[in-house]
Amino acid sequence: MTRPLADTLLALVGSVADAPSYGLTVTELSLELPLELTAAWHHGQVTILGSAPHSRWQAGFLPPVHPLRLCLSLIDEDGSGQ
Repeated sequence: MTRPLADTLLALVGSVADAPSYGLTVTELSLELPLELTAAWHHGQVTILGSAPHSRWQAGFLPPVHPLRLCLSLIDEDGSGQ
């Protein structure tokens, strides 16, 4: 099932936020993973859909797989970073 890309990205980042921290603080997050991306009309707008690949095998009937690299860093309130 393909869902909006924003929902997929929020779930990925949320899984890190919900993980047990054992006293550690995450200040930087880097994700690299394959995604199946497509575009569709939803409520009169084009929506980008993205989810993990159905299979790791290439098949002519599955959507193409695109690499995603997402890097998030904590920035202080003054914008100077850590």
